Amino acid sequence: MGSVHAWQAVPARHAAPAGRRTGLVGKRRPWAAWRILRGVEIVEYKRVMMLASLSRLSPGGLTDRLYQLRTQERALLVELLWHIAEVDRRRLYLEMAFPSLFAFATGFLGYTKAAAFRRTTAARLLARFPIVAGHLADGRLNLTTLVELRDVLDESRLDEILRRAAGRTEEQVKELVAALAPRPAPVNLFRRLPASSAPAAPTNVPAGSGPELAPAPTSAAAGSGPELAPAPTSAAAGSGPELTPAAPTSTPTRPAARLEPISEQLRVLRVTVGADFAKDLDAVRAALSHKIPDGDLAAVLHECLRVTLAAATKRRRGAGRARADAAAPTDSTSRYVPAAIRDAVWRRDDARCAFVAADGRRCDSTHQLELHHLVPFARGGAATVDGLALRCKAHNLHEARRDFGDDHVERAIARARNANHHQFDLW
Repeated sequence: MGSVHAWQAVPARHAAPAGRRTGLVGKRRPWAAWRILRGVEIVEYKRVMMLASLSRLSPGGLTDRLYQLRTQERALLVELLWHIAEVDRRRLYLEMAFPSLFAFATGFLGYTKAAAFRRTTAARLLARFPIVAGHLADGRLNLTTLVELRDVLDESRLDEILRRAAGRTEEQVKELVAALAPRPAPVNLFRRLPASSAPAAPTNVPAGSGPELAPAPTSAAAGSGPELAPAPTSAAAGSGPELTPAAPTSTPTRPAARLEPISEQLRVLRVTVGADFAKDLDAVRAALSHKIPDGDLAAVLHECLRVTLAAATKRRRGAGRARADAAAPTDSTSRYVPAAIRDAVWRRDDARCAFVAADGRRCDSTHQLELHHLVPFARGGAATVDGLALRCKAHNLHEARRDFGDDHVERAIARARNANHHQFDLW
């Protein structure tokens, strides 16, 4: 008797209709494949019927229905943000091997970076200020305008700010934010642009044609090269609309640095720096003048990055000359991890967070990596290659909370902050 394939033995109640065949004569289509095809047919049928229904709507009926859908969309947005906020509150993204809520929004929900930023920011604002739910639901605020308000929303003036922002466009909300929290005027930027006639990046680009920065202050030595902007010393005066600016609690934040591609090989770096940075840059240019005679900014910064990366890797991995006791058994009462063991753990975990979720997904973050005791040190965990693993800071804290509880971890963090420890051992 010939063998029977599993997909041929389809129960009668699940059998595909007669006449539906695969490319193989006399064999029925697999049930899963038939269901997929059937699903596609249903979707197509609904699309055709919807288009036919839409074509029969009057202009007024069409716009009325569109407005109803827009109202439903706002309600769904609020519900979506509440769900994201709850994921954030429970830190469920950590259980799923995502190092942050943002990574969860891009990796699991499939949002672009810009969309993930807006939704995660809005969800956290909603959790802080639940009153904004009503403003989103009825259209007084939208996702973009709510996010624009992120730095000025304050409990003491919340109602007033929301009232002023209600119904405004994105540009108008930006003007309102600028009035509430004035920022210093930016310094003009000077950079070389790619030739407009060149369709692609040239192949013989000199080493110095990389990122360009803003011009140096007038105190810079003549001929020292481009191009750094000093940090502003005072905020531009601005009275703004009826709302008075909040009393400044700190120096206005500088614009975030941006790295913009202008061709396949070239990027433009925009960043605002302070006078100390400019002074140190001149000193580094002088120190590297034999290696980089023209003082090219891109080459100088790249050399600094290479040296810093090598030093950081050596410090974190313990690569290089190991201590004499590196190969000896570790002291169970000491947190010291020998250089050879640190290096082995870093190489084994490929310099990435090795936290793995229940579904097998690995975090793989390279941000703020730390050595993690698989058995907590406080419970006798040994500093061995098998007893250690790399974790990003978020997952190291997550596992500590799981092992010791939130209260213990929060107390330990508070003690470390009071002691002004930048790096500390909690468990």
